[in-house]
Amino acid sequence: MPITLMKADRNERRLLTYAAVTHGISDPWHVLYPSLLFLVALDYPDYFFLGILANIVIASAAVSGVTSGILADRSSARVLLAVSAVLASIGCFLASIPWGQAGLAFSLFVLGIGLGIYHPVGLSAIGRNIRQKGVALGIHDAAGTIGMGLLPVALVSIGVALGWRVAFFVAGFISLVPFILIFLVPREFDRPVKKKKGDSVSLKQMFTIFRRKKVLGIYMTSIFLETADVGYSTFLPAAIAIIGGLGESRIIGVSITGLFLSLAVLAAFPGSFLGGRLAERFSPDRMLTILPLIPIPVLIWLGMTEGALWLALAAMVRFPFSMMFPVINTMLAKTLVPGAQGKGFAVSYGLGPAIGSLVALLSGAIANAYGLQWVFPVMAVFLVASSMSAQFVLRAAREPAQGQIADTPVASGEAGGGS
Repeated sequence: MPITLMKADRNERRLLTYAAVTHGISDPWHVLYPSLLFLVALDYPDYFFLGILANIVIASAAVSGVTSGILADRSSARVLLAVSAVLASIGCFLASIPWGQAGLAFSLFVLGIGLGIYHPVGLSAIGRNIRQKGVALGIHDAAGTIGMGLLPVALVSIGVALGWRVAFFVAGFISLVPFILIFLVPREFDRPVKKKKGDSVSLKQMFTIFRRKKVLGIYMTSIFLETADVGYSTFLPAAIAIIGGLGESRIIGVSITGLFLSLAVLAAFPGSFLGGRLAERFSPDRMLTILPLIPIPVLIWLGMTEGALWLALAAMVRFPFSMMFPVINTMLAKTLVPGAQGKGFAVSYGLGPAIGSLVALLSGAIANAYGLQWVFPVMAVFLVASSMSAQFVLRAAREPAQGQIADTPVASGEAGGGS
């Protein structure tokens, strides 16, 4: 099991085990609707409308992400994680009911609310309580990649055989697994431990912290990266089916589209683990200026080809994408003190996706107007912006704020003296 690859005590292993399992379900559920989109399109053949539905999931997740991030710094992690699982389950069950476009939109709204809670709570719990943060976050991200690689093929296969609503129904039961396993979260890690006065950070002080050049650079880089990832991922399953030519074909009852989607996602697994390892050993800020540039030539090429070559290129993109998120999360976990991490991750997984969610509408409009293949080259623009914004991180890391070491975690006592 990958958790043995790091030094951790019993409680740290329990927390990371729970977080890994939950992330392995939460991440696939973020792409659950996009994975079934080519089947949903048979009932609602309008890509702009389908983009709006994707936007509903992302936007509602952003709202609950901000709220749960604030609560994570002072409330029970176990309660928040349990609520996350239950709401995600309810959303999936509601989506399985054939009650029209408005009903599907409401179902995805509830699903998004449940999904948005997990990341700020889970990541802040890891950041507060696990010593080897980079390795732990790499394992955490890799677990999400494994889940995204295994669950979509099963659910898409169910959707092809029995209908996409049945796939949502099955997903509702799987969503309850984190609720059943909540006992794994140690009670000692349930709430933030305030060891000193600087560990208690108010919302007002957080706004001051957010203005620091290093923190601002992390968020800018994350938002542009999130935007590119959302735009790429939302229509990837439909593109695999249509541009890649796999359609609704099956082999031994398994959807070939779902199978290839799973293989493409699993190709990112080593990238997640490698990103976490590199974040512990090398300068994360410098890595963030280089990594976003790697997928750009491939994204441009995706707009000019189809068939088997398109499928091969689509699988290649996931590897560099998966390396970037552990790096950003490690920087944030090491920059903010325990009393600020929930709010800090709330921005990354709340406001960031909310801004990035607009690209789902943009992607739908591009697909309708110019064709599905043009969605992917446009995402290269956001990766260029991500690399450029990382320059703020570089400068902040080289310029200590008013006599302090730039890599020192940001505490409330430092907030007034930030750059």
